[in-house]
Amino acid sequence: MADATVEVNHDVCIVSGMCASLAPEIFDIDDDGTTLEVLQPSVGGELIDQAVGAEACCPVSAIKVTMQ
Repeated sequence: MADATVEVNHDVCIVSGMCASLAPEIFDIDDDGTTLEVLQPSVGGELIDQAVGAEACCPVSAIKVTMQ
C-alpha cells in the first residue's frame, strides 16, 4: 500500500479536535489547546484511512493528505 503525507494549514486550523478524535495516532492538540500537532507527517497502512477520514471531517479543510 502506498504511503501518504499529512499536512495541516495552521493559518486555517481552528483546533476543533475532530482529527485528534478520529486519528489520535496522527494528530494531537497541545496542552494549551491552541495548536494542532501532526505526530506522524508520513503514514502508511491503516493510518492512511484514518488520515483521509480526518481530512474529510475537518470543518475548515485545514488538513491535506497526499498520496505518494
